[in-house]
Amino acid sequence: MIIHILTFIMIIILIFTNAITDAPNAIATLVGTKVMSFRKAARLSAIFNFVGIIVMSFVNLSVANCISSMVNLDDRENGMIVLLSGMIAVILFALVAMKFGIPTSETHGLIAGLTGSAIAIYGWKSVSLNEWRSVLVGLVWSIVGTVLIGYIVVKIFEKMVEWKNDKIEKWQIIGCCGMSFMHGAQDGQKFIGILILFFGLVRNAYIPENIQPFNYVGIIIYTAFIMAMGVSIGGKKIVENIGSEMVELDNKQALMSDITTVITLFIASLTGMPVSTTHAKTVSIIAIGKNKNSKMDGSRILSIGKAWLWNFPISGIIGYGLAIFIKAMGL
Repeated sequence: MIIHILTFIMIIILIFTNAITDAPNAIATLVGTKVMSFRKAARLSAIFNFVGIIVMSFVNLSVANCISSMVNLDDRENGMIVLLSGMIAVILFALVAMKFGIPTSETHGLIAGLTGSAIAIYGWKSVSLNEWRSVLVGLVWSIVGTVLIGYIVVKIFEKMVEWKNDKIEKWQIIGCCGMSFMHGAQDGQKFIGILILFFGLVRNAYIPENIQPFNYVGIIIYTAFIMAMGVSIGGKKIVENIGSEMVELDNKQALMSDITTVITLFIASLTGMPVSTTHAKTVSIIAIGKNKNSKMDGSRILSIGKAWLWNFPISGIIGYGLAIFIKAMGL
C-alpha cells in the first residue's frame, strides 16, 4: 500500500514538474518579444493547456496508448516498483536541468526511466519495441520535421505576409494559445497513459490496446487540472533562456516559430507519435533564427543539446538503479 501511495504522489509531482519545465516553451517567444508579461502569458497558457488535453483526448488517444504500452508490467507489486522508479528518475533529471534554465524533455526522460526500471525488474523482454519505434520516429520528426516546416513557413511569410508589428503581436497571442493547446494535447496524453497504467495495476485490471476516452473521463480531467496548475506557475528562467537569450527573434520570427511548432505537434498528435514539445519548440526557434540570420548564443544551444543527449541514458540508468534499490528495500 505504501508503494501505491508513493507512486501516485510521484506521478502527480511529475505532471506538475512537466508543466513547470516544459510548458514554458509555449510562452517563450511571446514573453521574449515583450508582447505580454510572463505572469499574464502563463495564466493564458494554463487555460489553453487544459482545453488542449480535454479536446485531444476525445479526438485521438493514440499517444496515451503508446505510453501505456511502452513496457509490459506482469504483476502489481513489481509493476509499481517500475512506475515509481521511472517517475523519480525523470523528476530528478528535470529538476536539476531546471536549476540551470535548461528545457528538458520529460517525454524522453519518462520513456527512458520506465524502460530502465522495467529492464531491472523484468528484463529486456518487458520492453515493447514497436512503441520504441514510435518514440524514435517522433524524435526524428520533432527535429527534422520542425526544420522542414520552419523552412516552408519562412518562405510563405516572405512571399505572402506583410503585416505591421501591432497586427503581428495580436497573432502572436493566438500563436501562444495554439502552442499551449498543442502542449496539452501532446504531453497531457502521456500522463493520462501513465495514470491509466497505475490504476490498472492497483485494480489488477486489463488495459485495452485501444483506450476509449469515455472510460477514463475522470483521469483526463484530473490530468488537465494538475497540468494547468503547473503551467500557471511557469518556469521563468527557462522562458528567458530560450525566448530571448538563446536566439534573438523579432515579432514576426517569433510568430513563425509558434506556427511551425503547432504544425509539428499537431501532426505528431494525430499520428500517435510521442514527441517532445521542448525539442519541437527549441528547434523551431533555432531554425527560424537560422533562416533569418538572427543572432544566436552558441553556448546556450550547446548546453541544451548536451542535456537532450544525456536525457535518455541518465534517466534510464537512474530508473534501473532505483528499481533494484526499491525492490531490495521491500516497500
